[in-house]
Amino acid sequence: MRLLVVSDTHGDWQTLATVLGLLGRSVQALLHLGDGSSDVRSASRSGVPMPPAYGVRGNVDNDSSVPLLRHFDADGRVVMVAHGHRYPLGEGTACLSSAARDQGARAFFYGHTHIPYYEERGGVVILNPGSLSRPRGPWGPSLAIVEAPLSSNCLDVKLYELLGSRSAPRLKAIRF
Repeated sequence: MRLLVVSDTHGDWQTLATVLGLLGRSVQALLHLGDGSSDVRSASRSGVPMPPAYGVRGNVDNDSSVPLLRHFDADGRVVMVAHGHRYPLGEGTACLSSAARDQGARAFFYGHTHIPYYEERGGVVILNPGSLSRPRGPWGPSLAIVEAPLSSNCLDVKLYELLGSRSAPRLKAIRF
């Protein structure tokens, strides 16, 4: 299973549509980590390839039908998905790995900070894809592609910066 993970689009559904035009046929699911969850619906109306989409509500999302927390099954690996604004991230990501372990999850994906982040902590993958519309830190708009191969129990995470234009987008790997 191959997942496209995005967050914090903040009304910029056009950039999401650009990414889906580039990657939509090559992924089995889209995970939107909040603050722009309605952008998924808008992007899908633009005619781009649209995989099944799963989202969570962020601190600026108004649709109460969108959950604050989701457990996603990535081919047998449970992934906790939340925006992150309800976790004490100022103290680091230990709270996320602890929450994931308590729920039997292999990973915790979150947004909110607008900064790409990846680590493995105590056997738990912690991932923030950054923001597609309002990036912070040294990178521009960013996203993640996560592969969950059937042949192993691992999650292969790659973070990318979105470069180029809407008509000629390209991805550059983010290296920490």
